[in-house]
Amino acid sequence: MDVFYEESCSPKNSKKEMRRYKILHVISRIFLVISCAFLILTILYIPSPMALFLGLPTVMLFSSWFILQKWKCRYNVSYDYVFVSGELRISKVFNLYRRRLLVRIDCQDMIQIGDVDNPSFERFHAGPKTKTVFCTTNDEPAEGKFFMYVLANVGAKKLFVLECRENLLMNILKFAKRSTLESDYVMQERKQK
Repeated sequence: MDVFYEESCSPKNSKKEMRRYKILHVISRIFLVISCAFLILTILYIPSPMALFLGLPTVMLFSSWFILQKWKCRYNVSYDYVFVSGELRISKVFNLYRRRLLVRIDCQDMIQIGDVDNPSFERFHAGPKTKTVFCTTNDEPAEGKFFMYVLANVGAKKLFVLECRENLLMNILKFAKRSTLESDYVMQERKQK
């Protein structure tokens, strides 16, 4: 039995994030063009001491471009969760186009799954050997979603926090061990009543 389930988690203020990304993108392109012009001038003046005088602004402009490139990746970020027959794949998506796979978690590597609102999450989060990885950009879950945690042994013990619907949890439980779901888990529709 093959199972395929895909879900996305995008920022609540996506228009604002998109605008910030575009502004930083344009500014970084301007820095790139100016730094390339300075590089050409520096190369033309190589035999003279003027090349050293032009070299410093060239390095500073390229550095500014590089920093802006890294900085703009903080904006307009969303996450994709794909579950395919026993494997959860978490990807980070930049500006809706560039995708980077963060981790693949096999159901056999999952230690515990549950709701972030439960006390077991705080116990795992406070653990000194557990690294917490937030795979959402929102502080509050979107309508119809909740914050779910997945404690897994992926090279090291990691605690992944996802913003998803309960369907993702139900699909994972079809392949995970019975003891994986936390004992005090309450279905989301019961919590809302």
